[in-house]
Amino acid sequence: MLSILIPTYNYNINPLVEELYNQANACDIKFEIIIVDDASSQIKYNSQELRSSKNISLKVLNENIGRSAIRNLLASLSSYENLLFVDAGTFPKPKQFINNYLEVLEGDVVIGGMIQNKTKPKKPYTLRWLYTKERESVLNKNISTSANFLIKKSIILSNPFDETIKTYGYEDLLFFKTLESNGITLQFINNPVVHDCDEDARTFITKTEDALKNLHNFSLSHSNLLIDNKILRTYNLLNRLFLDRIFGILIKITRPLLLKNLYSSRPSLFVFDLYKLGYFCNLKQKN
Repeated sequence: MLSILIPTYNYNINPLVEELYNQANACDIKFEIIIVDDASSQIKYNSQELRSSKNISLKVLNENIGRSAIRNLLASLSSYENLLFVDAGTFPKPKQFINNYLEVLEGDVVIGGMIQNKTKPKKPYTLRWLYTKERESVLNKNISTSANFLIKKSIILSNPFDETIKTYGYEDLLFFKTLESNGITLQFINNPVVHDCDEDARTFITKTEDALKNLHNFSLSHSNLLIDNKILRTYNLLNRLFLDRIFGILIKITRPLLLKNLYSSRPSLFVFDLYKLGYFCNLKQKN
């Protein structure tokens, strides 16, 4: 009835799997939990414990295939039509997390959202926590995140994640925008997972830069799907005013000051937005 699919890389997923297993078991349904490890460089979980249940299967890849391909692989391995994707590095907030999804099984795509830990971490982890709180939280707006969503197997098999995307960032945005363009309705419910803020600011900024490179490529190949993206809209405005090159140069010059703020215990998301926009402008100059 329900396939719970967990992509993982360098995480201890035992607590997450235990919680999902217990909740699904309490609902008295047919279910399976499938975990695919994307060739972790560090095995932080107890594989023997995971494999001790007949409802749980673990596949460890020999080579890293990326965030898009691993989700498509998980879907292909599943036994049921209802697929629940839950990312490693998250944990269900509601004690009725599985049951809440069972109540909306008729939906084609249902996104439960994400929230941050209540406790604000110290630097250098503050930026990632703040970004989740202000930009990704289900309490703020409907965010299309692949960290926690329910989808029909037939839909994802006919509308898979783009496997040409090998690096981090915006692959979920493109996936959900493609679904919408094909007439598939996205439903949002308040059924979040809590994001484990384990990325320091330097790592998060590096991953953001990788994501912006993806966005740059998408703006060339899928511009019709991304017309409402904030970074693209702002860049296009600067470009029409012939200010994009100047803005990119200013961000390059002030980069040390911007990073000093972002690495601090009181980072500014406004500064982060300026940094991202400037980085994107400079990517466009290289085109």
